[in-house]
Amino acid sequence: MGLNGVLAAGAIMLSLFACQPAPMAPPLGRFGVCAEWVPDLQAQLDKLGNVWYYDYSYKSPAIAGHPRLFMVREEPFDKELGKVMRSHPGAWWAAGNEPNDPHQDSRSPAEYARFFHNFTRFAKRADPRCKVIPGGIANADWRWARAFREEYRRLYKRYPAVDGWNIHSYLLDPGLDPYDVAEFKRRILAFRHWMMEIGEGDKPLFLTEFGVLYGAGCCQRPVDPPEKTIQFMREAVTWLAETNYVQHWAWFILNNAGDFNGGLYDAEGRLSPYGEAYRELKALLDKSS
Repeated sequence: MGLNGVLAAGAIMLSLFACQPAPMAPPLGRFGVCAEWVPDLQAQLDKLGNVWYYDYSYKSPAIAGHPRLFMVREEPFDKELGKVMRSHPGAWWAAGNEPNDPHQDSRSPAEYARFFHNFTRFAKRADPRCKVIPGGIANADWRWARAFREEYRRLYKRYPAVDGWNIHSYLLDPGLDPYDVAEFKRRILAFRHWMMEIGEGDKPLFLTEFGVLYGAGCCQRPVDPPEKTIQFMREAVTWLAETNYVQHWAWFILNNAGDFNGGLYDAEGRLSPYGEAYRELKALLDKSS
């Protein structure tokens, strides 16, 4: 084969390589974290083990070796979003964040039904293999989830095609003990029971935010000893791992929690007592499963 033949063969090979589809996104594991993107996010995640993560975005650089839940919170859905979806085929996507919380996305069930419908149509066209879940429903409020489904059916004559459900659960209500693991369990069981009632009990349940927000000085609440939050973490995570009512969970938060409690890294970027406990739990429960 002459030089021209070699060059032609090389061009064909490069063309074939360029046409190869991107590899499928890795499956999410059980242990995950909410994070803010920082330059040393790779090192922070690596130190915890093979955790999955999300950072409330899809625009930040992906972190190698850690499956990611992507998030979209606003319209319009543009070419950049479509490009990201096609480059991570089969990935999980959350449509918004706490749609029922007035301090977050703050959408009525009808408004959210429209947003979810528009995003799902865009997402499945960009990547037919992607998986879409609702934004984390604050307070694990199955009644709000039911209202969203009914509004969706009213608008589109069918129920929304979710690939899983997604909740957040903190015990923030006045009069509740934020460290009450029994109440934490009750809310999750109530949401899982509702999933079974509507015929979607076979779908995964995500718990994309949980922890103890109070106790570090915020919200006119007293400072609590770290041991209380660590004990809550141990009891809650052990129950999650042993029962399988929740398939994927993410502790709030990995880093930069500000005045909120439970950051796995401190302000100097060092693993905190909460981070040590979460890493130890993951290693122990992964080994026993």
